[in-house]
Amino acid sequence: MIRTRLAIAFALLALLAGLQGGFAWWAASSAAHHAERSVVATRLLAGYLALSGDKQRLKVWFAERMLSGEADPNVRDRLIASMWASVGELRELLPLAESDPAGPERQAVEAVSLNISALERAVLEADRADGGPIPPQEWRRVILAFDESAGQDMRLLLREAVQRHHAASLRESAALARALAHARKANTAMALAVVLLALAAVVYFLHAIERPFAQLARVTEDLGRGDFQARSGLSGRDEFSRIGQLLDSMAGRLEEARIRSAALQQRLDALVGERTRAVTQAYESLLELESRRRRFLAELGHELRTPATVIRGEADLALRGSGEPDTLRQALRRIVEACEELAARVRELLEAAREGRVAYALQVQGVPLAAVVAAAVEQMQAVAQHRGIRLAVRAVPAGEAMVAADRERLQQALVVVLDNALRYLDAGGRVEVEVGQDADGAWVQVDDDGPGMAAEELEQAFEPHFRGRAGRERDARGLGLGLSIARRIVAAHGGNIELVPRQPQGLSVRFTLPAGVPA
Repeated sequence: MIRTRLAIAFALLALLAGLQGGFAWWAASSAAHHAERSVVATRLLAGYLALSGDKQRLKVWFAERMLSGEADPNVRDRLIASMWASVGELRELLPLAESDPAGPERQAVEAVSLNISALERAVLEADRADGGPIPPQEWRRVILAFDESAGQDMRLLLREAVQRHHAASLRESAALARALAHARKANTAMALAVVLLALAAVVYFLHAIERPFAQLARVTEDLGRGDFQARSGLSGRDEFSRIGQLLDSMAGRLEEARIRSAALQQRLDALVGERTRAVTQAYESLLELESRRRRFLAELGHELRTPATVIRGEADLALRGSGEPDTLRQALRRIVEACEELAARVRELLEAAREGRVAYALQVQGVPLAAVVAAAVEQMQAVAQHRGIRLAVRAVPAGEAMVAADRERLQQALVVVLDNALRYLDAGGRVEVEVGQDADGAWVQVDDDGPGMAAEELEQAFEPHFRGRAGRERDARGLGLGLSIARRIVAAHGGNIELVPRQPQGLSVRFTLPAGVPA
């Protein structure tokens, strides 16, 4: 079986690759170990050399100080500090150099530390403030402190430490070189084995696959040209023979099917003409219905965003507020109202999905326009405060301006306009709402001092998914549905909506609705 032989070949290649990877990992780990130990030995060697050099420089300084009295004490302090720093670095490197806490390396460092401590005391005591000569025995005691400590010859101890770590550094460097050489040889051998095995497998499988593959390709081309009499002629139990037998069987069935299909073709041609006209009409109806459904769902999704924005704004203000019970209670009340509006939008979506309708149903009754405006302003007040924008009602008519409207839908249209005004304003901006009534009917006007819209953009502002340049620059995530929704709602109430640029900047949105109450 070709499949079994392929599996064996790939398994061998995978095994060799795994062995090569494992050995490479081991070689890298070994090299890293030797490199680390070489670095530690080199740093210990440098520490001991620095310590020995600083001691020698301190000895020279002491002799100059005692003979001439002109040596700078700052040099002495700096050399002593440098020696202690070298001791500290040696102590940090000890855990990396040997595992025994009481090993010879630890003892050597502690002996050096005791010597430096004794040397420091001796030098400071001998350096008299009056600068006078010191007795010969004091001179010998200080000089002896440079070279001996507790009966140990510090020169010999430092020299042995330097030689020991120099040898260790050379030894680890040589071990690192050997490990890298072994790794190169082993990797080369394994890579060569993988290449040879892969070449052997390629040659073998090319030879084993070429003939049956050529036969299968020939019969496939013949079948593709429509010659259903073609046969592969393959026999056996391998995969190619099985495929050839299946192709031969399929060719026979295709020949039978071709005869039957010729008879069916004539009947199908007659049916296709009739069905095409019906399908075309149904398809056009479905496209129209789908377009209306998508528009309805997009607008409903836009409506769901406003209550969610109000809930978040109220929650943020409550969290940042003073914590007064009345303030929190009012915020929670407004959150509940926004949640009820959100639930109403969700119910409408569910009813629309259940009933298959793609339009809003209005419940018209007489409502005071000022009350609708006050409710919309209160609903968006938290959003305005959260964004640092002043939102206020500028003026209301002396009498009740009554309109025949669906209160929720009319409030929704006003909230959409307020949300647009607040969304594109910077902190410190201002939005004002004015309610009035004249001979044309009742009206509401929303003024803002935001970026506004260019004159050439006003004609397209009410088209779905259109957004002005300033709006795109300030908020790239908008959908461009707000004004389209507001116009549909106002038009459903028999009113109109218009946009007027303000000077020096800003935009005025004005609703005009027929005054009066339903009969």
